[in-house]
Amino acid sequence: MNNKEQIPEKAISTAAAGAASKGMLPFILAFIASCTTPERTPFTLADQEAAKVPGYQNIRFYADMPATELATRRTLFLPRGAGRDGRSNWLVLSSGGAGGAFGAGVLAGWSERGDRPEFDLVTGVSAGALIAPFAFVGSVADSRLATLFTSVSSAKLNKSRSLLAGVLGQGAIPASSLRGLIDAHIDADLIERIAARHRAGARLLVVTTNLDAERSVVWDLGAIAASDMPDKLDLFSVVLEASASIPAIFAPVRISVSGNGASFEELHADGGAIRQTYLVPDAFYADNDLGGMRPDIHAIVNGELAPSFAVTPQQSIRIAERALSSLEKSSATRGITEIATFARQNRATFRLMYIDRHISANPKLAFDPDYMRAAFALGQAKGRAGAWEFGPPIGTDLLESD
Repeated sequence: MNNKEQIPEKAISTAAAGAASKGMLPFILAFIASCTTPERTPFTLADQEAAKVPGYQNIRFYADMPATELATRRTLFLPRGAGRDGRSNWLVLSSGGAGGAFGAGVLAGWSERGDRPEFDLVTGVSAGALIAPFAFVGSVADSRLATLFTSVSSAKLNKSRSLLAGVLGQGAIPASSLRGLIDAHIDADLIERIAARHRAGARLLVVTTNLDAERSVVWDLGAIAASDMPDKLDLFSVVLEASASIPAIFAPVRISVSGNGASFEELHADGGAIRQTYLVPDAFYADNDLGGMRPDIHAIVNGELAPSFAVTPQQSIRIAERALSSLEKSSATRGITEIATFARQNRATFRLMYIDRHISANPKLAFDPDYMRAAFALGQAKGRAGAWEFGPPIGTDLLESD
């Protein structure tokens, strides 16, 4: 099978290939991009540092906030209160694209098992951000969560434009597909359930990447839901869309802000561009006084963690894919190890589930329905069995891919 047959959706036109051979392609792409992407209002670093979403207070912070800010912002990133013995339940949901179906399955199986707790803190990145609101409100939302990742509507995410559309800033898949899926599952009733839990002290946090600042932004979705702002449902959905907008697959999302008297738009994309998981601000790992709380921390990684063996074709796109896969696995493993260490230092418990076997996927589909159904079924089986582990796999245990 030749290269064109293997990746027709990623083929580059003959004209573009000819330009590339003359070293002209970067200049042509830059010129076309300047003609096809919308203009942005210029703003300064000082404007960015002062930026807030108009009408909202204390709905976001940077994951790399200075240690000096931890004490004053503690109630933003930690739940309020715990049980009499200091116990509370925290859930970490990783990035993973189509692998988010696995996390949805784990929660469904956990509910069926009968010992799934109510979570005091839920954090999500990318695909994990899409799962997080439903995990936060409890088992009552399981059926809605299952349809989010396994229904016919999710297949619309495979209606791609082209590789060039992604390169030129539009995203290979129309943004309306992702936003439509979110809007079909997030409604006023869910927002009110989230607001009630937030007022009771629980916290629902998701991560986006601010591309302008090159920093992870943590959004308090519970605070947004509990606000009196008339556009809170829209902002809630915009943040979820941004967190799940995989670069080049989906276009980044513009979020309107104001700072120093200027109004402008920040550009936000997939939270997984910087980190695969999030639990607490980076500085808090070194200064981790939980004030008597001893949480039970459960982490669900929506992808493989173990290295997998496969003979890699010597083609640039396949090499790039393989390198990115290796980077994502190592990043996720480091994040999970950091969380496990944090738990041990605070006499907390830590449990982990991840995709521990290779599931075949159609390489031509970003969101292969067969893969998602298989990932959901695996997660559901592991959730029913309570098959939690204590840490990530050792690198000597390789999976064998197709």
